[in-house]
Amino acid sequence: MGEELPPIGGAPESGKKMPVGLKVLIALAAIGAVAIIAVPLLAWQFGLVNLPTGIFGPAAPMQMLVIGQPSPELITELNTQNDIVYYQEKDSAAMEVAPQEKLAKYDVVLLDQHLGATHFEKSVGRALGEALENYVKTGGNLIVVMDSGIYRSGGIYGTSVATDVVGWEANFGDMMPVECDLGKDNEPTCKQPIAVTGKVYREAQGHRIMAGIEVAPADPNYGSLTLVIFNVKPIGDKIAFIKGVTATPYYPAIVEKKQLRGKAIYFNYDPAMTPTIWSNTLEYLR
Repeated sequence: MGEELPPIGGAPESGKKMPVGLKVLIALAAIGAVAIIAVPLLAWQFGLVNLPTGIFGPAAPMQMLVIGQPSPELITELNTQNDIVYYQEKDSAAMEVAPQEKLAKYDVVLLDQHLGATHFEKSVGRALGEALENYVKTGGNLIVVMDSGIYRSGGIYGTSVATDVVGWEANFGDMMPVECDLGKDNEPTCKQPIAVTGKVYREAQGHRIMAGIEVAPADPNYGSLTLVIFNVKPIGDKIAFIKGVTATPYYPAIVEKKQLRGKAIYFNYDPAMTPTIWSNTLEYLR
């Protein structure tokens, strides 16, 4: 009864190749879709944009390892922010055996030994120092407070410190965002605490750690902060600075050094003194 009609819809004949132009369009569409997702995520990772928290679903709390002796006020801040971070406390000596495997369990490490009464309580061993350097360079985040980690622990029983090391470079390589210079009478500046009455001012415009904050305290009625700081040398990105109310010197307050994936952030004062800046820091690292 005549020739057989082709299937409805004009299906292509078996073995017929897709036009080259159509293949190119599909490939370009796929690349565009990946770029739409990847570019904002990369910008967020490097702190260039601020994506809403939980944009891809509720963000889980970070896992934090606390090494040292933070102030009771900072512990209180951590306890009230368990929607952002869960933390565990250990001393540096407990981290000397298989430190890389132990650090791998955590999203962020807080090294806060500033209340240590002895040189040993402000020290890290060689193995832990090298592990922390590798941890940051491979994607981990580290917060260092004041004079934490400026000595290297050692000795036969691991309960003394090396006399030929003061500062961070020997322990952490080039990962730290600040340096300990020689000051008056050849005394390392990270060994010379300075009492300052002043305020913390934003230096990096648009940085998420200082989001919504120009100066802390913001209300003149609250007066100034009484801080203990160190005259360290910034070699990373300066996020905030400290200025005394009566003296002219400016001191670094918060300094950051980014690796390809991880970050090291230095606080030159107890972060509990500025709770919103501390909370912003946790959100930035999450």
